[in-house]
Amino acid sequence: MGMTEEFIKQGFWNTTQFNRINQDSITDIEEYNDSDKLSLFITQLSDRSAYQQNKLVDKWCSKLPELDKVKYLWLPSRVNQKIFNAICNMPNLEGLWIKWSGIKSIDELINLKKLKHLHLGSSSQINDIGMLSSLPSLKTLHMEQLNKISDFRCIGKLTQLIGLGIDGSIWTPQKIDSLEFIKQISGLRYFTMTNSRLKSKSFEPLLALKLLVRFNSSWNYPESEFSILQTHPSLKYGNIETSWKELKSGLE
Repeated sequence: MGMTEEFIKQGFWNTTQFNRINQDSITDIEEYNDSDKLSLFITQLSDRSAYQQNKLVDKWCSKLPELDKVKYLWLPSRVNQKIFNAICNMPNLEGLWIKWSGIKSIDELINLKKLKHLHLGSSSQINDIGMLSSLPSLKTLHMEQLNKISDFRCIGKLTQLIGLGIDGSIWTPQKIDSLEFIKQISGLRYFTMTNSRLKSKSFEPLLALKLLVRFNSSWNYPESEFSILQTHPSLKYGNIETSWKELKSGLE
């Protein structure tokens, strides 16, 4: 997919072509039709016993590494470590979208040599993201609610990124030590840090990103930081057009 206006404004996984809501999920292997897109709903099944679900997961974990036609995979139900490791052995996967997981390690991602787009939804048990710096094909990376992570310096090595998200959930802010690392990702077009808690509270590193077009953040930062963004030459989308102070005054 090329760098369209929709891509920049919405993010890769929110474009019409790749939005999860436009994918029909399947549960049983027999439903797969050799498509290059696959949406799997294989856990949290109310109509199956725990034993049946475990057997289903086992079958898919054996099958997934054989699906060489699949390029894009969505998992809207909870992903455990076994499922995740099986996914990481899929030979031609270019896009992986996970809604939420109980995984602790993402080290097996090293096997996905063709991975270009990764959405790692709410995954509060992940304790190390260092291996992400070893994914040179990655173009967009979105992470959400990584409760055990606050140091994102390793992401600075992904200099090829065009889209990045480090977001919290509705209930839990994502802690971020600093944005200094982002200066290294000079080609970044969009960056989000919604429901975040930035320790340094400084947006200054964003000024080094001359190609940045969209920036979304929560409003819990100093007024001066939003003022800094007004000097950015290319920013035009997101919540940078105003600040929380201005927003409140407009509502009064």
